[in-house]
Amino acid sequence: MGAETMESPSLLLCKGLLLTASLLTCWNAPAAAELTIELVPPMVAEGGNSVLFVHEMPLNVQAFYWYKQRGPTKSYEVARYLTPTNESSKMPQHSGRKTVFYSGSLLIRNVTQADSGVYTLLTFNTEMESELTHVHLEVREPVAQPTLQADSTTVTEDGSVTLTCLSEDPGLSIRWLFNHQSLYFNDRMTLYQKNSRLSIDPARREDSGEYQCEVSNGYSSKMSLPLQMAVTSE
Repeated sequence: MGAETMESPSLLLCKGLLLTASLLTCWNAPAAAELTIELVPPMVAEGGNSVLFVHEMPLNVQAFYWYKQRGPTKSYEVARYLTPTNESSKMPQHSGRKTVFYSGSLLIRNVTQADSGVYTLLTFNTEMESELTHVHLEVREPVAQPTLQADSTTVTEDGSVTLTCLSEDPGLSIRWLFNHQSLYFNDRMTLYQKNSRLSIDPARREDSGEYQCEVSNGYSSKMSLPLQMAVTSE
């Protein structure tokens, strides 16, 4: 048998240094988490609630201030929070609808078009280092209530009827309801004109009941008044 080859201590040391250098080259220290603000929900209509949700608030934060503009100007201050005393305050012009939380997030209730704009969060840490973060809130107009119409509200069995959901707003998604539940579609029912029309042919006695349509644009929705339809044997 051949003698086993032994590596010298100097060669082993050299290999170890090369491995260490390789690991240091490939490894990067994790970056500090960056404070960000998320709008929840992403879009909001007038009358709804919006949360300016703060992610990764620094653990050493001492105070933070919200402003309704891009710069931290006293006259545009919305709310403030002092961490050491757990003390929050809201400016008089905003006290009714805005609430600030210790996490940094800001709740705006019953939003209006006037709430649209850039909001700025100013934070101070224990070293009195400051950071500014911005978010833009856009308040949309809510959809108008749709109107539900029918060829007739009394239909003879085996006859046909068409219900039409009328809305002032374009590009809406439409949901149909029957007796306050989502309508279960069968092979006698057909939707057309971008789901705004519902045809039932032939009609059956079990189709008698209350119909509604609901329109939605992704950030607001409205439901029509109920329409009562009866299917008779004569």
